[in-house]
Amino acid sequence: MSSFDWERFLKRWSQEIIGAIGDAPTFLPPEVLKSGWLGYPGATEKQIAHTEARLGATLPPSYRAFLKVSNGWRQTTLFSNQLWSLKDIEWFAVRHQAWVDAFWEKSGHHSPESTNAKALAPSIPDEEYFVYGQEQDCSKIRIEYLQTALEISKRGEGAIYLLNPQIVAPDGEWEAWFFGDWLPGADRYRSFQNMMQAEYENFLELRETPAISIAPALRAESDATKDRSIDTEPASLRADHAPEPSDSESTSSEPTPSQSNTSQPVAPMPSSATMPEITVTDEWHDLGSFTIECQTSQRQGHNEQRTIVHHRETDTVEIQSNIDFAATEQWMLQQLQASTHPSPAQETVGLEITQLRVICSPQTEKPMVVDQAQPLFSDPLHSGEPFALEVSMNIIGSAQPPLAEQQLVYRAQCIAHNLSTKLDTYLGDITTRLPGGHQLAYIAQFPEARLQQPGLYRLKVWVTLQNASASPSYFKVPMLQVV
Repeated sequence: MSSFDWERFLKRWSQEIIGAIGDAPTFLPPEVLKSGWLGYPGATEKQIAHTEARLGATLPPSYRAFLKVSNGWRQTTLFSNQLWSLKDIEWFAVRHQAWVDAFWEKSGHHSPESTNAKALAPSIPDEEYFVYGQEQDCSKIRIEYLQTALEISKRGEGAIYLLNPQIVAPDGEWEAWFFGDWLPGADRYRSFQNMMQAEYENFLELRETPAISIAPALRAESDATKDRSIDTEPASLRADHAPEPSDSESTSSEPTPSQSNTSQPVAPMPSSATMPEITVTDEWHDLGSFTIECQTSQRQGHNEQRTIVHHRETDTVEIQSNIDFAATEQWMLQQLQASTHPSPAQETVGLEITQLRVICSPQTEKPMVVDQAQPLFSDPLHSGEPFALEVSMNIIGSAQPPLAEQQLVYRAQCIAHNLSTKLDTYLGDITTRLPGGHQLAYIAQFPEARLQQPGLYRLKVWVTLQNASASPSYFKVPMLQVV
């Protein structure tokens, strides 16, 4: 994650938040609003090393990279949270042992005598704990990790950002938590960078939601029931203001209390699908759930219609070019049959989308490129401006050699979702045959398209092999701006 462009990301985030604040009352100083920058001068390697010596731990790479761009951060959303500077970060239990104990009590467990979380048997099994993204259950946290978590933000609206040194990836990244006393647990991420990207997306969605109420209960990435019955932090540790981060090297003295986050389509099933056999029991059990959206559009003097069906359990999306409930029903039955009667295990293979490129007219212009390391487009598009989307993808997995020998057929789909209007613009659905050979990297190009409505869009791209058993690939771009 060292290649992530923190400076560009933070500059855009600053501009978006300050623009959303407008003339509303804010604690931000006028000079900060005028500058358009919510950060501070970056930390030096010497300052970071000094803090790591004080903590007795090496900070994760994406957090270190962030600190070198901005040693602290004033505001991540419209209502929270201030990220600490190096001199203020501290182990969570040092300032908030009462909060840790209250959460243990709330969970129905007893707080361990030892503060060494590694010595404990995990309270949540691995198969339930190591789930990230939309499938994560935020109540499935290992409470014992709170004792050794690192506090990296001021508490705001009953929530705080934490880094978890007990879960460290091979690249050195620590697991990151958004922990709130109104959540049944925490929203967990693979890294600090992933958490900040999710917070940025959450801010954009909240900002673009009409008639939004600025309250923590509106966090988009968590649908969990909120519980405010326990006040988990002592009054002595509540502070409305935190000190400005210092540009000079911090001291080793302890700070005082007053300083204190879709869709993956599967290959179409045979059209002869029938209703899965159901065993009658005393209780009803869910086979599956679907959402169906019928849309209409006036194009070149005639009316067009389509149906979008979403199988929620598998995050599979089907886009049909008309409104035909018989065809929709048949597709739904196919999905139910596929999920209740899975095919025998086959060789592991999958598709991986590695890069998206937006190519504007004229073709001589340099395309805008995004990938996992750089997930933001550098420039906006203009309303009505023609552009083409290219998708680079690789075949991955143990079945690469046999697949490379046959002709491949893949299907690529793309939707642009307007965060303000909540409307989807269908950018294309293409099926392409590729010649056989040992090539494992391919490029799919969608036909020229236009986005007429200004605003912020989220691009969603799916690619699926049609003539081989392979897991599909999905790529989501947080934001494409149209002006």
